[in-house]
Amino acid sequence: MVKIVSPEVAVSKIKDGTHVVFPASCANPVRFYDAFSKNIEIFNNLTVCSGLSLGDYSFLKRGLGTNFHYKTWQAAPQLRKLFQENDKSKVSFIPTRLSDLDELVSERGAIQPEVAVIQTSTPQNDGTVSLGISVGANQNFVKQAKIVIAEMNTNMPVTFGDSRVPVDNIDYAIESDSPLVVYDTGTPSANDAKIVDFVLSLIPENATVQFGVGAIPDRVLAGLADVSGANLFSGMLSQSLIHFLENGGDTPTVVNGELAGDQNLYEYCHLNKRVFMAPLSKTHSFVELSALKRFISINSAVEVDLQGQSNGETLGPVQISGVGGSLDYIQAALLCKGGASILAMPSTTGGEKRSKIVAHLAHGSAVTTPRYCVDYVVTEYGIASLRGKTLWERAEQLISVAHPKFREALVTEFEERVP
Repeated sequence: MVKIVSPEVAVSKIKDGTHVVFPASCANPVRFYDAFSKNIEIFNNLTVCSGLSLGDYSFLKRGLGTNFHYKTWQAAPQLRKLFQENDKSKVSFIPTRLSDLDELVSERGAIQPEVAVIQTSTPQNDGTVSLGISVGANQNFVKQAKIVIAEMNTNMPVTFGDSRVPVDNIDYAIESDSPLVVYDTGTPSANDAKIVDFVLSLIPENATVQFGVGAIPDRVLAGLADVSGANLFSGMLSQSLIHFLENGGDTPTVVNGELAGDQNLYEYCHLNKRVFMAPLSKTHSFVELSALKRFISINSAVEVDLQGQSNGETLGPVQISGVGGSLDYIQAALLCKGGASILAMPSTTGGEKRSKIVAHLAHGSAVTTPRYCVDYVVTEYGIASLRGKTLWERAEQLISVAHPKFREALVTEFEERVP
């Protein structure tokens, strides 16, 4: 039976020298993280693991590299300085696709969790709590860990779908009324609006669409309300989900793993049967994805070279993101009848100082998506269609959507490199 304890007592239940998994995305157990940092001296050799957090990574405030080590399969901007330091005692990165994560974090996997920390709703009348806005990997964490610690938050919505965890499966619970993490995609630029229009032109009627995160995907999600028969099957959805559901012409199907927005979005999804929250085993299931018709995958990239291979996770050798589910979705889209994958991004970065269409990937960069998997690349200058194209044809297509001031140099570099 679950025991209601203080955050300090919950932290004391973690055995030193083991793996503990923390929740990601917008599930941010503030009271637990605060107690973890204040009591970090009780550990000498702990390993903390998690995916992409859209919170402030407050659990890294004290003791990193001394009391505990942090492993992640999805880097974030807040971690960039740590990865630049390249100190293996502090942070390490695990390259993996999200479709493989359930096997990675398991009793027989590379990460065998002693403790799983989750953020949930308060207990419901049926003897369960809801994982609310963050189902994703957490259902598996609960099943695999020997000890489960839940921060039960009065602000966490109860979501429909496979979001419930029996209270009896929780060992220790912390009571909380902390605000949930707010994810703001920012104000779109004029170039973003052009990219959104090009992306929407590639989405057919009766499509099922997946999104990455950021300003451009969120605006495409809003525009999708005007596409007849559109459905959603995604790992994460953001604020414009409300607009999509309220303004779409038909009653859509929405399958999703994580919600990232403000409290209005979270409250909108409370007991909303139109939004089916699901774990990774469903949202990243290659079997389910490849069986869909007209499945459209929309993601982004740090840079794309003239062969068509993309880097979506590093700046040179410095890890800034991860594979995530992008390759799962891209491969499924290419196998689906009428499917397509789209990499949507601005043509430049750093105030037009650097082209994101490059002759070759920067030294030390990861190849996130092989050239034979890349389908469409979209910038504010148009649509490059790469599937089935020769290397020369790919280069011509990509140069045509690069920023004009970089096109001549790209042509010269490519001609010098390709015989």
